[in-house]
Amino acid sequence: MGNDQMSLDGAWKLRWADGQRGGLLHHHLWTTHPSKWIDAIVPGEVHLDLLRAGMIPEPALGMNILESRWVEESFWSYRRVFSVPNTALSARSWLRFEALDYGATIFLNEEPIGSHGNAFLPYEVDVTGKLVAGDNLLVVELESGLYSVAEQPVKDFYRGAEDGRLYKRMWLRKPQFSFSWDWAPRLINIGIGGSVSLGWADRARVINTSVQSQLSSDCQSGHLVVSVQCEGLDSKPVPAEISVTVAETGQTTVQPVVLNPGSHTVQMEIAVAKPKCWWPIGYGAQDRYTVEVRVLVDDKTVGADLKRIGFRHVRFNQEEDSLGGRRFILEINGRPIFAKGANWVPPDIILARVDRQRYQTLIDRALELNFNFLRIWGGGIYESDEFYELCDEKGLLVWQEFAFACAAYPATDADFLENITLEARYQVRRLAHHPSLIAWCGNNEIEWLNWDRNQGVVRPDFAWFHQTLPRILAAEDPGRYYQPSSPYSPDGQFPNAEDQGDQHPWDIGFGNVDFHGYRQLASRFPNEGGILGPPSLPTMEAALPVGQRAMHSFAWELHDNSVEDWYPESAIDRMTSEWIGKDAETMSVQEYVYYGGLLQGEGLREYIDNFRRRKFETSSAIFWMYNDCWPTTRSWTVVDYYLRRTPAFYPVRRAFAPLAVVVVRDEDRVKVYGVNDQMTPWTGSLRYGIFTIDGTDAFDQETVVEIPANSSKEIVSFAAERWEMLGATRALAYAMLIEQGTVVARNRLILPRFKDLTWVPAAVEVRREGPFAVFTSPTFAWGVCLDLNGEAVGDNFFDVWPNIPYLVPWPTNQALPKVLFVGNLANQ
Repeated sequence: MGNDQMSLDGAWKLRWADGQRGGLLHHHLWTTHPSKWIDAIVPGEVHLDLLRAGMIPEPALGMNILESRWVEESFWSYRRVFSVPNTALSARSWLRFEALDYGATIFLNEEPIGSHGNAFLPYEVDVTGKLVAGDNLLVVELESGLYSVAEQPVKDFYRGAEDGRLYKRMWLRKPQFSFSWDWAPRLINIGIGGSVSLGWADRARVINTSVQSQLSSDCQSGHLVVSVQCEGLDSKPVPAEISVTVAETGQTTVQPVVLNPGSHTVQMEIAVAKPKCWWPIGYGAQDRYTVEVRVLVDDKTVGADLKRIGFRHVRFNQEEDSLGGRRFILEINGRPIFAKGANWVPPDIILARVDRQRYQTLIDRALELNFNFLRIWGGGIYESDEFYELCDEKGLLVWQEFAFACAAYPATDADFLENITLEARYQVRRLAHHPSLIAWCGNNEIEWLNWDRNQGVVRPDFAWFHQTLPRILAAEDPGRYYQPSSPYSPDGQFPNAEDQGDQHPWDIGFGNVDFHGYRQLASRFPNEGGILGPPSLPTMEAALPVGQRAMHSFAWELHDNSVEDWYPESAIDRMTSEWIGKDAETMSVQEYVYYGGLLQGEGLREYIDNFRRRKFETSSAIFWMYNDCWPTTRSWTVVDYYLRRTPAFYPVRRAFAPLAVVVVRDEDRVKVYGVNDQMTPWTGSLRYGIFTIDGTDAFDQETVVEIPANSSKEIVSFAAERWEMLGATRALAYAMLIEQGTVVARNRLILPRFKDLTWVPAAVEVRREGPFAVFTSPTFAWGVCLDLNGEAVGDNFFDVWPNIPYLVPWPTNQALPKVLFVGNLANQ
């Protein structure tokens, strides 16, 4: 009696075919030529095996990705010989593949035993009676998906580019970004991306378990719903017990069950009195509980699982507001949460390369940026268990989208509908126990893209997002927030309406690069929007081989964001000329990394400042996007492919600080807002006013202010006339929050474009003062740069105000930093 498992991970063999050469028809046979196979590792991916074999260069570097295109156009077979214990020969047995990508046909001992076409859904096949004593041959034939859907139509499913007709991604259940996006190249993965195992049992087995944790609105009563999918393997009913233990409370609940032949689900409900709450970072502790589930037959364990859960009550408050629209406030345990963060995309073009250390570093960088929220965009993946475990532990909130983006999907096709239904049910069960997961969303931007379709035309995926997915969630993860699309307006209005639901404020960022326009936006829950800029300098150089390190070289274009080509005249190139009067094409790569990064940081700061000062009329500042999948010349991100901090990283970190101050011009008044994300009120001094760029004149005031906990408040205002007297082209409005003599937050407001300011040279000096490097200048110094390599420094791309010291943490055992660039246009 037992439920045993043998891993088939590790060393496999891999072979190529292209339909003409390579002998695909014979790959599954015992008889073969060993020299035609190369070494492979499972879990893995074909590109990685070819890299190890020296058959392709690293795709991320230079123009190498073009040399890898043949890989996705070929057929590939994985091969492994294994032997099994005698107990497996007489028992019920099955093979399980956690991830197959894509178009798989599986052979055991030369016999075809199954096929599979979904990279988001594990595949399990019964092999009872098919195993033999001694050696067994397992062969998995794969193709990237292109051939699986070669005969499928694309008309009415994909609007626009020719590439849709080439790869027909809307039919393929695999990461959509890998077919290329504005920020991603085309590299279609192929391989056995997850673990492979052989399992066997004689009377019963556990297929999967799911644990949902719920918390009452008063946070006093916890409730667990444990679902166990079991299979009776005997011809007769099998008596069994399901045991659920909550380690931290000492509770053990045992329920007798009878496992009839076949698969069925047993559900148990368990009350937990007065549980400790799980909170997002900055709002409380991340208390969690360990839930152990066991299934026993004849007092022997046939299946066990361990889940770490957290109790929290989640609500999206969408009540009518005083502005004539609807709120969109995320509330955790009854407390409103302002969501600070960005959009997360897969961190590598080769998904199998993403390991726990990469996840750990990216999560750490997000915390360094003062994030509390990540949106998992619908063109990527259902993120991994490791990702969610880290978010649970660190207190990062996660908005997970189902894997559909920017296309119509053929959900009226019966086979496709069955496939995505199994996928959704599996993914919801897998992720339901994570406290960090606070929202499911059906897709990215499909509702918005479909808005202008002819009225009365039935969209092929409408029922899937509006009816079927909600029913799956009601059964598998009840109580978790769901909306059909992002952006989405709950009252059936324009999906990207500013006064309800969530928004993607893309009126700025593509053709329009006037990021001062963010100042007027009153979005309720901005969930995507951003400004393009460069990565760190070493990452830029990795994208550009020697001889091509110039703007618009072939390698530059290959690694550039495709927004560059959306307009006859590049809006990205225009940004430097429109804002600082400089032609980007005349800059060196180093100069462009500085100036392009300086402007991107300014744009993202405007985005964040505007929405934070409106807290909770606006309830988020979530930008596009956080991370990259490969080295770029220009992207939306603040952490690049090599996990280096981009030039915009530090301005974003300062803008998201728990305590902030924002200065705005409102008609004839200059207003100062204090923003406090802390759970206690803040009291201190506010110093505010106006200073001139040349440092010769100022209007300077100081007063004591209090900023209530978890709020934004207008703390002072003064007549704009004082500013106008000095001239907006030669003076800035400013504000500083001071606590016990230390500046804890500061900000400034510039009205004209930077090229229109009356610049004077900066004269920045730096000295040491204990654990700080102290920067001073008699004039305003804009965008002081200490590093372009993406290293960790105390601060970067900061301003030095006239005759006001600026302190940057700096190790005492390191030489004082050198100033690489200052943005003052008079310095050039």
